[in-house]
Amino acid sequence: MRKLLVIFGFAIIAAYAAYGALLMNNWAVVAASGVPLDETIAEMAAMDQDYDLLGGWVFAAIGIALAASWLVPVVSRGRKLPAWATVGGWSLIIALGAPGYFFASFANMNSVGDTFADWNAGASAALAAPLYITSILAFAMLAATGALGVRAAFTRPPRPLRPTSS
Repeated sequence: MRKLLVIFGFAIIAAYAAYGALLMNNWAVVAASGVPLDETIAEMAAMDQDYDLLGGWVFAAIGIALAASWLVPVVSRGRKLPAWATVGGWSLIIALGAPGYFFASFANMNSVGDTFADWNAGASAALAAPLYITSILAFAMLAATGALGVRAAFTRPPRPLRPTSS
């Protein structure tokens, strides 16, 4: 069951990263401008505004790399992480996704706003809402697992010291 949950956790992080990349490189730009992507890019270029796919690709790559870096120690056969550390690490990655998305998408969305005087920021925000809501919930989960970790540290009896050889 643990491995299934861990694989599901990896998939959620990877899906978050992919959705954010598609959003900042395509869907949010189209929603905010109100015209198809090709026309949006052409109008942005005419107004000397940049459109760059790099932010989305980097966001996706970092998200998937973080998902893999969380997955490997959790499923490795060596020392198992406590459940609170496993959930806390996952929650931290998801919680930091919203600020990462904001900064990575800023350039394209700023260019849309500078190009289109009547741009629809609300349409873009509505598409990004699932990312922000997920990150808020993950932050709450991070706080809860942190509290459980602190509680566990103070309520368990201390481990006996092992003698060291001199």
